[in-house]
Amino acid sequence: MHYTGLAIIHHLLAFGLVIMLAMELAYLRGSSVPVRRLTGLDAGYGGVAVLVFLAGAARVVWGEKGWEFYQANPFFWAKIATFSVIGLLSVVPTLTFIRWARAAKADPAFQPEAAEVKRIAGLVRIEVLLLLPLAAFAALMARWAG
Repeated sequence: MHYTGLAIIHHLLAFGLVIMLAMELAYLRGSSVPVRRLTGLDAGYGGVAVLVFLAGAARVVWGEKGWEFYQANPFFWAKIATFSVIGLLSVVPTLTFIRWARAAKADPAFQPEAAEVKRIAGLVRIEVLLLLPLAAFAALMARWAG
């Protein structure tokens, strides 16, 4: 695939992640949590995160700059570390959403406790905030002269 095509795919998927996280926060802000929608959205978020990683790996392996550029680039490693932290933080909300979905399946009137919703929303907010340094590392990585 052409270098530009890999970059476009990578960026579109990354923007998709941002949108999905924003939607998760919106779902967690209402007086009633749409558990089924939230669980489906979070599953999509996980799938898109994997695709972002794969597209990024393809850029590293087959992209214009080559592995040598990335291997020595401290901003690349900072970006990878930040992406990994976001992924690890997302585990708790994901497991919580799955638990909520099971409870909603057993009881259609189920709504999670407000304190738990607030705690999970806080974790998702941290994920969103970590997108800021991730984007900064991406820009610095691309401009790094070595």
